[in-house]
Amino acid sequence: MPDETGTSPRLNVLGLIAIGGLVILTIAHFRALGTLHDVQAKLAAIQADQTKVRDALNAEMAAEMAKVREAAVADEAARQKALESMRIEVAKAQRQVHGVASRVKQDALKSVADLATRVSANEQQLQQSQQSAAQIATEVSGVKQAQSSTQSNVAAVTTDVREVRADVANTRTQLDRTVADLRRVTGDMGVLSGLIATNQKEIDALRQLGDRNYTQFTLKKGKEPVQVAGVSVLLKKTDAGRNRYTVELRADDAKIEKRDRTSNEPVQFYVGRNKQPHELVVNQVQKDQVVGYIATPKVVAARP
Repeated sequence: MPDETGTSPRLNVLGLIAIGGLVILTIAHFRALGTLHDVQAKLAAIQADQTKVRDALNAEMAAEMAKVREAAVADEAARQKALESMRIEVAKAQRQVHGVASRVKQDALKSVADLATRVSANEQQLQQSQQSAAQIATEVSGVKQAQSSTQSNVAAVTTDVREVRADVANTRTQLDRTVADLRRVTGDMGVLSGLIATNQKEIDALRQLGDRNYTQFTLKKGKEPVQVAGVSVLLKKTDAGRNRYTVELRADDAKIEKRDRTSNEPVQFYVGRNKQPHELVVNQVQKDQVVGYIATPKVVAARP
């Protein structure tokens, strides 16, 4: 039943409820706004922290990049310094090389080129050897075979050396016997001669002794002298039956005639200021021809 104001108690309750709901909604709205502001504040704080972190990372990265650039610059400077030092050394070496005589320089450069070639070849061989173990094993086997072959060759060479030594000893013995059979006589100038050879075998033995130079000749009778061991020799006469001959020697603008000399007789004469006389020995006297040799000193000693 309505009251005196004409409103129903039920309507009053509904109004109060509506007002209460509105109040609640209003309160909820303000609370929601407060919560939204808090979230926005937190979001702003998070964004600020992210900005600080990003700025810190950027600064750290910039510092690291600066360090890297500084290190790169330092390395580049060091490389440039090393290159400059190498250029100086190369220039110094080139100046030194240019200062050497042309032939020596060419020999040195050739030696360097040969050495570089050998080094390159050795490097290639080493690389090839490292690439294939099987090849190395084959090469080792080949080396062993070569070593065995070398040992066999060494044994053969040793045998040959023994044989050569035996031959040399035998030859020396024969030489000693041949030299022992030779004789020394006094020449036509009263000077004791060297050993006198009477045949080719004895001349060869004297050559092996090496005391004098021996120049053999076959001289025919004629009008013009023949040069033998630096001396002009003119055969003027022969007597095959008596083994005698006459020659004219021309040396130092002087003529020396040696008359009626016999075979194997040392005919002595001086040339220049030599203290030791030259010796002419005729081994065979034939008709209009003689065969013999001239012995000259190996070391020229001047007469006082």
